[in-house]
Parts: sequence; structure tokens; C-alpha cells
Amino acid sequence: MLRQPNLKFVLVVAAFCLGLYMLRDSIVSRPAPDFSLPGVYGGRVDLDSYRGRPVLLVFWTSSCPICQRELPLLSRLAPIYRGKDVNVVAIHLGGEDEAAEYLGANNVNLTTVYDEDGSVGRKYGVSGVPKLVLIGADGKIKRSHSGWTGESVLRHWLD
Repeated sequence: MLRQPNLKFVLVVAAFCLGLYMLRDSIVSRPAPDFSLPGVYGGRVDLDSYRGRPVLLVFWTSSCPICQRELPLLSRLAPIYRGKDVNVVAIHLGGEDEAAEYLGANNVNLTTVYDEDGSVGRKYGVSGVPKLVLIGADGKIKRSHSGWTGESVLRHWLD
């Protein structure tokens, strides 16, 4: 004899699946929004200049404790992956002076730009930091993650 599924169970499963659907990052698989931002130490960085090469964008603020742990790790990994033609660009959500002071005081050596008004952050759906966005050589967003990302995950993404 077949039993009818428990309605409560079905509703819980449906709500869970709906929640997962709502939490997914809607920017993955889409073309990366273009930007041109001023560099912390001068010049400008245009996303278009990385066309044909993967690039990891790291949105951060100097007051973010997770960013304070993640940026030095990325600073150590960036030269390794630059040799494999994968670039890391840190995007400070705030002003130039604040970013330069933090980078200098903490010996972080990354290509860093600043998004003072947050317009680029909004294009990438940044609602919290850190947010990492991996753009493939084809210009499409391959991965996106908010919060702490450990070294093994970063290496997996960049390999």
C-alpha cells in the first residue's frame, strides 16, 4: 500500500528549495559589468584591460575584520597566479586615502582601486564584504562568494 507524502514535509522541502533559489548569486554566468576606477597609487584600472584573461575581483573595506585576514592571503597568492596569467584586483569600497593607509600599514601588495561612491559594487551586487568575484577569460562571471574564503578554496578557484 502506498502512503501519501506528509504535507508538512513537502512544504518544508519546498520552502527550503525556494530559500536556496533566492540565495543563489544571480550574477554567476552573466557578463561581468565593465568598470574603470582610479588606482590607489595613481592611474586607472579598466576591467577591459584584462580581456582574455581571468581576473579575481575582491571587494573590501578597511574596517572589515574578514577582509583584514583575507587581503594578506591574497597578497601572497597574487604573484603565484599572475605567473599563470590570473590577476587579482582589490576594489576598496571607500576613499583613496583610507585604502592607501591600510595597504601601506599592512604590507598588502595588490593592484588596488577605489570605488568611493560604491557604484561598481552595486553593479556586482555587493551587499557585504568581502565579496570575491571570479571572471573567466571569456568575460563571464564564473564564481561569486561573500564572506571568508579559505586558502584552499581560493587556490581551487584560481587553478
